[in-house]
Amino acid sequence: MAPSIDLIPALLLNLLAAVGLGLSSTPADSESLAAPLSYVDLPEKIKALPPDERDEFYDFVAGNTLFVIYHEAGHMLVSELQLPVLAQEEDAVDNLATVSMLAADSDNMDIYLYHAMIGWFLIAEEEYDALVFYGEHDLDQQRGYSILCMMVGADEDAFLELAEELGLPDDRIESCAFDYEQAADSWEFVTDPYLRDEDTPAGKIKIAYEQAPADLKVLADFLKEKQLMELVADELDTFYDLPEEVTFKAAPCGMDNAFWDASEREVTICYELLGGFAELYLDLLSDEN
Repeated sequence: MAPSIDLIPALLLNLLAAVGLGLSSTPADSESLAAPLSYVDLPEKIKALPPDERDEFYDFVAGNTLFVIYHEAGHMLVSELQLPVLAQEEDAVDNLATVSMLAADSDNMDIYLYHAMIGWFLIAEEEYDALVFYGEHDLDQQRGYSILCMMVGADEDAFLELAEELGLPDDRIESCAFDYEQAADSWEFVTDPYLRDEDTPAGKIKIAYEQAPADLKVLADFLKEKQLMELVADELDTFYDLPEEVTFKAAPCGMDNAFWDASEREVTICYELLGGFAELYLDLLSDEN
């Protein structure tokens, strides 16, 4: 059962209102934020959070990171299984991430997806003066609304109030069920020849953690403890017959990014990306207070 809007952290709804998206009527294959130059103060900022705010902070980081892992894993599937893509690949793998998280049908996963959707709105506000209309990704605010539309399309009873609160018009809400069904059916159709008839992973996806910089160690430890890469790897390694071994790797990159490297058969989640999500949330929390 999906959570009602009452379970959504009030803080984030307030933050959205502060940037004009709240209760009004209105990361080649990569995801990247505009990184601060240093995360040296980040451990102390996290430590200073009250327990309830710290829980919401970690949910925000986890939800956004998990969405990116699914997104980059989608690029991996397109590459490794040589799947056809009839429009922008970035849109297709965003859809896979959204459909996969909705398919879990749990309150925790829906909360994570909510945070990922909100993350795109908050990133859009941060980068409003540097919009890129010719990029391979849709604009960040578009990506947020696309996730929201898929959510209400998958379960209108659970997410209708949220969609209305965030200004999705009624006529768009009516079309969201079709969008969700089309995305889910399309992924099911193109991957059907590669489905495994097993209920345990095949052992084709390996997990690796490189040492994190000292100022990002708290987030690296969190990533490892939550086993977000393992969750996606086990799911895809169970569902699909991958032709070769691939690796999901967490590593320092010198930039807040995530990417699929087809030549190395590696999905890399940069520790700096988690730092970027953390700073985004903490900066807005500071503005709110």
